[in-house]
Amino acid sequence: MAAPQRGFKFNLAIGIYVLCAAIVVGFAGSNFYVLNAAGDVANQVQFNAEANLVSKEVKLQLQGLASDQAEISFLDETVFELYRREIDLEYVQEEIAEDSWLEHEFEHVIIVDEQGNPQITIFRDQLMEPRDGLENIVANFDLIQRARTKYFANRKVRGKGFVPIGDPVWSNNAIYAADYRMVEGQLGMAVAQAIVPDILEVLPDGNPKILFIFRPLNKFAFGQVREQLGLSRFSIVAQKDANPELDQMVIGGVGSAKISAVWEATKPSAHIWEKALPFLAGLLALITVGLGFIGYRYSKIVTRIQVSEERNRFMAEHDALTGLPNRLQFDNELDNIIAKAELNRCAIICTDLDKFKDVNDTYGHQAGDAVIKTVAQRIANVVGDKGMAARVGGDEFIILLRDGLDEESVMMLCDNIIETVCEEVVFDNGSAEVGASIGVAWWPDDALTAKSVIRSADQALYRAKELGRGQTVRALAPNETPERRHNTDRRKSI
Repeated sequence: MAAPQRGFKFNLAIGIYVLCAAIVVGFAGSNFYVLNAAGDVANQVQFNAEANLVSKEVKLQLQGLASDQAEISFLDETVFELYRREIDLEYVQEEIAEDSWLEHEFEHVIIVDEQGNPQITIFRDQLMEPRDGLENIVANFDLIQRARTKYFANRKVRGKGFVPIGDPVWSNNAIYAADYRMVEGQLGMAVAQAIVPDILEVLPDGNPKILFIFRPLNKFAFGQVREQLGLSRFSIVAQKDANPELDQMVIGGVGSAKISAVWEATKPSAHIWEKALPFLAGLLALITVGLGFIGYRYSKIVTRIQVSEERNRFMAEHDALTGLPNRLQFDNELDNIIAKAELNRCAIICTDLDKFKDVNDTYGHQAGDAVIKTVAQRIANVVGDKGMAARVGGDEFIILLRDGLDEESVMMLCDNIIETVCEEVVFDNGSAEVGASIGVAWWPDDALTAKSVIRSADQALYRAKELGRGQTVRALAPNETPERRHNTDRRKSI
């Protein structure tokens, strides 16, 4: 009986050894598997966060370029000049070619006619033969077609023609198409945008003319973008030239000419392995530390995204000098009131400073800026929580009143604005006095649309100036004579 017992014990011993070895191998393997999986997940989370940051930033750069382009394409004067049978080339040279290059560094500017042919071609600030732009039009016709499609999807009837709905760049009804492209061997940003009116003009039915622009990537500007993103070795390159050792994401281009953003993604897995390998027994603690590290890095990226978005959102909706809302925010607020029927009635007040040019001529633009900032604060204080005061350019302000809308209250508020504006403004090395003229209109009493009620208030402002300045004139309602207006007794601005 002894031999069988020895065989049984021997086999059990082998099984115990095998089991122990299996536990050791399994424990080691499970730890390596968990570490490897955690590292892969951490890398993917980090990459997704960085890719999201890159995606938002490159789109923001395109939107900013479209905004610069809209200074030309979203303008009554451009529509009037370019939709004429005979285009004034002197206007094109002075108002489009020179401004495009000197102010915005648009290297290629092409005006595409209704049939999709280049009508005007500009290289930097020089007018070229129209056919010189044909190759660029063919290569980027997808952008032109997308811009046309967006225009047709976001237009409305006005009078005997059509106008765009909302802001063509910053609203949900944007009508531009933009991408990163290679143009004549240069990497840059291309934008196609329908040439549309902003206030008075209308477009005929049919294809609109398209303004196509291209600006090469500015190394200095993208150096700042790289610093803001905080990504190592970040750049934008043709996909075929991308370093295969770097992470990349396609951000534009057509066909085989794809454009990629490349950068050296942070690899949290390296930190996890470095910390975990010597201490397999403390695996859970080390994974917690590693994931905590990832969470910390991820929160920094999210915070950076939020700060960037908040800063750009504020800059897009506020006047840089005064901090007041700008025309974009004002128009959006008024459009919301009218479109969503948030209020039954509101008042629009257009204000223009009197004698402000004398301040600039006498004391210089620095003093003029000080006067504008002081006057803006005074106007905002008078308006208070009754509405919104916005600066729309130069010495022009516009106010949207939501409360106290009866004529007597509104005129009293206008009196207060003129009175406070007329007070002396003290600045470094001097002081000055300016005045104000005001035009007032009510929605829907005087006009039914946002643009028309603003136009009514603006026309009333011009009548106030013609009648002697330093006073308030209300808009003329239908069948109303010009004698019905409100005059203040403060004439310091005359």
